[in-house]
Parts: sequence; C-alpha cells; structure tokens
Amino acid sequence: MHKKTFHDFVKSGCLTILALGTYLVGPTPHAGTMLLPIAAQATLNMKEAELSTLIQTVSKLTGYGFVLDPRVNKNLRVTIISPHLMNEDEIFEVFLSVLKVNGMTAVKTGPVYKIMMEQQARQDSNRVVTGTQNDNDTDELITRVVKLKNVSAQEMQIFLRPLIRQQGGHISAYRPTNVLVITDYAANVERIMKIIDQVDRESNQEFEVIPLEHASASEVVRILESLSRSQRQQPKNELSVRFVADERTNSILLAADKNERLRYLQLIKRLDTPLENNGNTKVIYVRYAKAKDLAKVLEGVGKSIEEEEKQKKASGGRRGQNSIPYSIEAHEETNSLVITAPPDLMRSFEDVIKRLDIRRAQVHVEAIIVEISEDRAKQLGVQWLFGDTGSGTAPAGIINFSNTGPGIGAIAGAALQNRGQDNGSVSITDPSTGVVTTTNNTTSGDNGQALAQVLGGLRGAGIGAARIVESGLSFAAFLNALARETGANILSTPSITTLDNQEASIVVGQEVPIITGRTLGDNNSNPFQTLDRKEVGIKLKIKPQINEGNAIQMSIEQEVSSIAGATSADVITNKRSIKTSVMVDDGGMIVLGGLIDDQIQTSSEKVPLLGDIPIVGHLFSSEGTTKVKRNLMVFIRPTIVRDSNQIRQLSRSKYNYIRALQLEQQADGIPLMPTAESPELPKWDESLELPPSFEDYIRDKKAKDDAPAQQGE
Repeated sequence: MHKKTFHDFVKSGCLTILALGTYLVGPTPHAGTMLLPIAAQATLNMKEAELSTLIQTVSKLTGYGFVLDPRVNKNLRVTIISPHLMNEDEIFEVFLSVLKVNGMTAVKTGPVYKIMMEQQARQDSNRVVTGTQNDNDTDELITRVVKLKNVSAQEMQIFLRPLIRQQGGHISAYRPTNVLVITDYAANVERIMKIIDQVDRESNQEFEVIPLEHASASEVVRILESLSRSQRQQPKNELSVRFVADERTNSILLAADKNERLRYLQLIKRLDTPLENNGNTKVIYVRYAKAKDLAKVLEGVGKSIEEEEKQKKASGGRRGQNSIPYSIEAHEETNSLVITAPPDLMRSFEDVIKRLDIRRAQVHVEAIIVEISEDRAKQLGVQWLFGDTGSGTAPAGIINFSNTGPGIGAIAGAALQNRGQDNGSVSITDPSTGVVTTTNNTTSGDNGQALAQVLGGLRGAGIGAARIVESGLSFAAFLNALARETGANILSTPSITTLDNQEASIVVGQEVPIITGRTLGDNNSNPFQTLDRKEVGIKLKIKPQINEGNAIQMSIEQEVSSIAGATSADVITNKRSIKTSVMVDDGGMIVLGGLIDDQIQTSSEKVPLLGDIPIVGHLFSSEGTTKVKRNLMVFIRPTIVRDSNQIRQLSRSKYNYIRALQLEQQADGIPLMPTAESPELPKWDESLELPPSFEDYIRDKKAKDDAPAQQGE
C-alpha cells in the first residue's frame, strides 16, 4: 500500500521521498492518510500544480486536516522547487509560505487548519496568544494581547504601526486597560515583542513639589532650564531632569532621579532668597489694555489681599500682616504701570496684568435692512352746481364731495373772475349845463389767475361742462378721475467693527430742521422761530460680547427714519426702530424683526336716493379705493475677527468692492464732461505706499495734458 502511494506521487511529478529509517509501528492517526516514517525526509517539487493538489499532498505527508474556505480559489496554480530534503515540520512551513505568498494563511481551529484569505483570517479567526506564551511558528497568523506597564498603549501603537505587515496585519490600543492587540504572522509578532520588552521599562525618575517663598517660580525654572541645556551638550540623557512652574501656588515640579534631585534642591534653595527693600519696584509696559484702567483693577486686588492678610492675623495665621505697603501708578504717556510691592504681592499683580493685558477680539457686524412698499389708489366722482339766473352769482344748489379734489364752487367762482362782471351803467347830470353823462360799470376779468390757482391743486384728470343763460336755470358739472400707483424697494447694509464688549454706533443720514416754537413781536410783527435739528437716516448701535463656543451676545438699537412729507405745521417723518438683545453664532445671520402690513381702504360718497339709481347713480356719487402694502425686515450678521490676517482680509474685500464700483462708474463716463477724470482708489497693495511728491504730481499731470496735443499733431 505504501509503495503504491509513493508511486502515484512520483508518477504525477509532485513528490520524491527517500526513506532513511524505520516506519512507526501502530495504527495511523488519521484514516486514509500516510505519515512519513521516523527520520524520513522528502523533496517537494511541483510545477503549475493546483492548490487543491498541494493541500492533499501536504495533508497526507503531515497528517494534518485542512478545511478550504469557499472564497479561496482552489484552482490556483503554484510552483515549488525544493532540491533539499525536508522533514514533516519543514514541509508544513513551506506550505505556509506558499499560502502567504498568495495572500492566504492557515488558521488552526481544533484538530484542523482552516485555509482562508489573510484579510478574512484577521477578522474571523486566528490563534490568540496572551501573557508570556512563546510561539515559534514563522508563517502562522496569530493575535497577541500585550499589557503595557510603563508606556502608553496609544503612543506605543503609533511607534509600532510601521512594523506591522500591511496585508493581514493590524495593531490597536485599548486605553482603559493600557493593552495592545497585535495581529500578524508569528515571526513578526515575536520580533515586535522583543522591541516592546526594550521600550516598556520603568523609569527611575521621581517627582517632587518645591514651594517657593521669595523667588518667582517661572523665573527660577527659566534659570534651571538654561543651566540644564548647557549640561546637555555633554553625552547625557536629555530627559534626565524636567522642571514645571506652577504660578498659581508659586511652586516648582521637579522630575529627576535621586542624585539629580538633591543637587537641584540645593540650587533652588539658594535662588529662593528675599530681595532687598529697594528692589521691589517694577515698571510694566501694557501692550493692549489701558494702564489707567488696569491701575484701578490692581488697586482693588491689593485691597482684597490686604483684607485677607488682616483676617489671617486676627485668626492667628502665621503669615498675617496688619497692612501691606504697595503703590500703583499709571503713566499714560508710555501706557505703563509703576508698581511697588513685596514679592508675593508683586507676583499677584503681574499675574493679573498678564491675564488682562491681552489682545481682545473684534466683531464686525453687518446689518441688512430691506423695505418693499406698494401704494395704489383710484378715485372717481362728479360734482354739480345749479343757478337760478344767468349771472351765476346766486347758486341755488350744489353737489360736492370731499375726496374729489377742488370743490366745484371754488372752480365756478374762479371762472367768473376770469370772465368779469357787468354791473350796469351810472348816469351823472351836470346841474349848471344840464348835460347827462353815462358811464358803464363793468369789471374786467383776471386773465384766469384765480382759476389757475384753484386747478393747481387738482390731482388726476378733471373735465367740466357748464350752461349759463340770461334767464332760466344755469348749471355746471365737473368730473374728477385719479389713479395713483407708487412703489419702493429699499436695501440698506450698514456695517461697523468694534472691540469685544465695547459699544459702537454709526449714523448715516442728515439733520432736518424742526420748528419747536414761534414768538411774535409788538403788534404781531417780526415773528421769531426756534428750530431744532433732528437726525433722519439710518442709525445702528451695538455692544457685542463673545461667549464660549464663538457665540456672540449683542445688545442692538437700530433705527431707520425718513421724511414722508410736509404739512402746514411742519414736516412728517417716518420712523422704524428696534431695540433688542440676541445671541448668534460666529458668521451666522439672524432676523431682528420686521413688519408685514397690508391695508385696503374704500370710501363712497353719494346723494341720497339719486346715488342709488343704477348707472345714473354714478353721476351723483364719488368712490375711492386705496391699497397699501409694506414689508420691512431687519437682519444682522456678526463675524469674529481675532487676528490681523482676518482684519486684512475683511478690509481688502470691502476696499475692492468700493473700488469696483468706482471703476464701473468710470467706464460709464461723466455726462457732458467726457474729458474729466473721475476719482479712483489705487489697488489694495498700492494703497499702502506713500503718495507722490508735489513735483512728481505736477510732472505727471503735465505729461497727461501734453499727450492729446501730441496725438493731434
């Protein structure tokens, strides 16, 4: 039976076996398989053999059972050239190497090995090794759990990631228990474990907190670090000594081994000595805040510390004092503070100044005010006038309405003035001669002045007709028709930039005179009027406050006013104002408020009974309809500006926008003045340069003036 099996292998060109010893005695461990005899060796040579054939051969030679994953290509062709003799373990290692080269692996599961793709093996199943277990397999995919004692698992993960095999390998850190999980081939895992063993070692450094009484912790740390840097030039470990200053408690955190720690303790003790009395004065230059404002704050801090020291004294505290001598003066010309105080109090003052003297952020606020209005009106009415004689001086009846413009009575009176009036004749007899002289008493017309004045107040169209006779009934009719339609679309975008928590305002408009009083002189002559100026336009007042998370709280007062018209008493102004407090994110837009107004008004005037007659009733009535629609919305958008780059970018965008409007207007030209030059802003980068000298300006202007003359020649 054995000879037949080997004969089949040799015949297929797959395997040559040379027996060098006796066979094992006893039953075969796996039915249907054959094991190599003790000390037997073989050469494994294959050319373009199918993977399934290789698996069957290795299974019969090693006695291992294999399960093939359905996702593995069993028809894969492999080639093995092995001129040397190999035992059972070496044949299995060659088999694992063939799988590895083709992106596969064999994972031991119970009595068999599962052959699957590397990526799937890492996710589904592989052997887990924990603790100090050793595994010498070189091409078996395993997962090892390593608990670190002295090094952070996350830092070690970053350090070892380049050493993990990209195909099939993986490393992850579990922070709560400081554990590393490594999945890779056993040989690579063993190499990584040796590196971890060298890195994960306990340090001999110890920490100690050293409080200071006289010196500044930050200043002492600066001296110690300077000394430590000079010593690091020698061949030493740079991390042997570390210093950290805790300014809150004026203490130094020292990390070093025992010998270094003792040496630096002696040095710190020598540095922590009290200063002379004449050395407790400092001049501190304030960079961003106002020295005068900081002096008031420091005065309050000094008084609070003095009260605290008095309470310590009263309660038996060791360091309590009756009073602490200190002085704070602000020098406004140099924006500096001159402070005289003991070292402890000086450090408190310096800490307060350091925290308050910072560059405050700014807020750029853009408001958008949109108003869209529409006003429509239609009026139609007929007026009548009746007279009993042709003279027209004694009207017997009139039909007049309030919404049809000038009354027909005023129009008729003005028409009579234009016509003139015949008042008859006057006869005078001379008593001496008896001669009678007759004179006509006729009034000439005013050439239509009164009629023009009355009709000047007419709105819309007016048509009149009249019949005036010497005797009988005279009448006049006047038809007035009006259709009015007005609209407005107003967009205003005021903007302003201010410091955080600093109030700012902007007003764009004009001052309109308003009469506030009148005074008459003697005999009601020489009237005297008192006027007051009122601002009309756009007003915006804000006070922003930057909160946590770049949220901005704003107190806002916004007003839009305009002149609506004038009356006999004075002008009429429209006013729309909002006063509110809102909170919005950086760069976000919020609506402050608005108004949506839609009104329809109708009016009808008529003569009773006559106005109710169908069709004919329109001749004895007057109708009007007015529709007013007004929409007003106010939006606001704040933007936080923290550094000079943002300020420059914001200013550049606004600058270029204005310059683009100038260029657009320049391209359209100036009407009636084609040769005139319109003003133009320089480019943004060029605007930072100094203007030309007077001589350069005259020379450039002369060159421009001479250019057209030369072209004409």
